[in-house]
Amino acid sequence: CHPTNFIALSFTQDLDERKLSRLLWQIQAESLVVFPEGVGIIPYMTPGTNEIGAKTAAKMAAYRVVMWPHHGIFAVGADLDETFGLIETVEKAALIYSQIMAQGGQIKQKITDDQLKELARAFGVEANPKFLA
Repeated sequence: CHPTNFIALSFTQDLDERKLSRLLWQIQAESLVVFPEGVGIIPYMTPGTNEIGAKTAAKMAAYRVVMWPHHGIFAVGADLDETFGLIETVEKAALIYSQIMAQGGQIKQKITDDQLKELARAFGVEANPKFLA
């Protein structure tokens, strides 16, 4: 689908899976719980092509959410409700970040790596270790 705030991040943030995943995790607590593997990113390519399908499928081996820069998001869950919840959580974190930037961009506190690790323990998920300090 085409979540506005998440797409906007592809214009303003480095297209770096670790950086983008950490940004979303540190903005809202449920992000780490809902997508502990983080967010995958493929390079920009023409939507609707076999190439974008193949790159997305390859990325889905490690991620349930893949950003299509400047266009949209591809996500998968066990059923439609889980998939919708996954996309909604990603978009909500992006919206919160957009609101922070609209309010002057001063992030005075965020969820720390120790707090992210505690969240993972509390909810029984394994955060992508490559994305934590």
